[in-house]
Amino acid sequence: MRRISLFATACSTLAVLGTAGCAHQVVISGTTVLATEDNVALLEVIEQYRGRLVEKNVEGLLVLASDKYFEDSGTPRADDDYGYDGLKTVLRKRLTRLRTLRYDIQYRNARITGDRAEVEVFITGAFELTAQAGDSYRRVSDYHRFVLERTANRKWKFLSGM
Repeated sequence: MRRISLFATACSTLAVLGTAGCAHQVVISGTTVLATEDNVALLEVIEQYRGRLVEKNVEGLLVLASDKYFEDSGTPRADDDYGYDGLKTVLRKRLTRLRTLRYDIQYRNARITGDRAEVEVFITGAFELTAQAGDSYRRVSDYHRFVLERTANRKWKFLSGM
C-alpha cells in the first residue's frame, strides 16, 4: 500500500510543479530522489522488480531485464560474471531455494545521463533458504546500485543490479 501511495504522491507533486513553478527542488515522497517524470518512471520499474522478486516471478523479472544485461558480481574474478542468459539461470536457481522473502528499498538518488540511469538505494530484507543441511535464515542490509537503460520505446530496462 505504501508503494502505491508513493507514486500517487509523486504524480501529484509533478502536476503541482508543472503549474506552480516552484523555485525549490521537490523529492518523491518517502525518498531523497528528485521528483521528475523520468525519476518516477525509474522508481516504478524498480518497484515492479521488487514486487516480482517477492512473488518469485522469474519470467516477470526477465521481462524487466535488457538483453544487454551484465552482472560482474562485484568481484575481480571473471568466472562469476554473467549476461542475460546467465541471469535466467541465476534467478531460477536462487528463487526456487527461497522459502520466504522480505525485501524493502529506500531510494537515495537517481542520475540519468542520456538513455542510461543509475539509481542508488539502501536495501533491507530477510530471507529463508531451503537446503539439504537444513533451512537457513539471513538478513540483508546494504547499499546497492541499479543500472537501467531507456529503450527505443521509452521503457526502462535493467542493465545490472538485479
